[in-house]
Amino acid sequence: MFKRAIAVLALSVAGTLCGTQAIAQTIGIGTTKGGATAQIAAAVSKVVSANSSVQVRPQAMANTQQYIPMVNAGRIELGLANVPQTRYAVSGTGMSEGKPNPDLRMIVTLFTFRAGIMVSADSGIKSVEDLAGRNLPAFKSRALGEYIFGAFLESGGLSYEDVSKVPTSNFPTMWKMFKQRQVDAAIVAVGSKPAFDFDAAFGGVQFLDFGDGKNEIAGTYLPGSFLTEINGGTPGEGEGIHTLAFDYALWAHKDVADEVITEVVRAMYDNPDQLKATSPLWKRFDPAAMGKDTGVEFHPAAIEFYKGKGIWQR
Repeated sequence: MFKRAIAVLALSVAGTLCGTQAIAQTIGIGTTKGGATAQIAAAVSKVVSANSSVQVRPQAMANTQQYIPMVNAGRIELGLANVPQTRYAVSGTGMSEGKPNPDLRMIVTLFTFRAGIMVSADSGIKSVEDLAGRNLPAFKSRALGEYIFGAFLESGGLSYEDVSKVPTSNFPTMWKMFKQRQVDAAIVAVGSKPAFDFDAAFGGVQFLDFGDGKNEIAGTYLPGSFLTEINGGTPGEGEGIHTLAFDYALWAHKDVADEVITEVVRAMYDNPDQLKATSPLWKRFDPAAMGKDTGVEFHPAAIEFYKGKGIWQR
């Protein structure tokens, strides 16, 4: 009798384990090695893994241009990027000129991402015009950094021909060079960890004003972007300072299973407070806006979920 009970229990446990293995799935999310994108990916991974049967693992690379084609090819399930870069990637224009990625599908519009040009408080640089003659990071052609710096420089009537260009491979390298004062300015996300790190290292930092009413310049470089005033409590913000803003996107390969996509978006929709607790970057995250139109096609499973919640406004 005892042996039979043990056998039944063993079969029950084995069945439970097999069922769990059938449901649980580990997927990757393409991200950068540092900065705001890495913070966002870490938050998504943590919250989704803790609140669903899907375990998400960050796959860190040097820049977005490395993992975008890997998600498009189905080698990584998920990826993160700002909406302008995502639109360029899908269409094969701008930053992805001649290299379209038609198999990317939006699953979550995350929040409005604000990025600007930061300088140290003791640099003597008070405006974009003051960057003339200064050492600035120079990225490879069609890199995101080139587009952001290009937009800011044009807003001040300048171009890369008016500054001293310092070759820079990626954002983490730029931040290292900025901290070591090899360059006089860097691209930093408002409220990100680098912003706080630089503030502590320099004893004060400041974002440069892009200028109000210059949305056309912003939109030319980064389609879908706009300008916003930053006057909060994080390092570098201040009254009358306008910087670039654009939505951030979480996307997937088109063939990622519907049930996986549903698990991911449900975990994020149901747990906004957990996401917001990870970083000030998530302050503006609103579950009701997860299906916001970005100009990029959504995954069918995400559409179905948002329709069920009454937030799919198309």
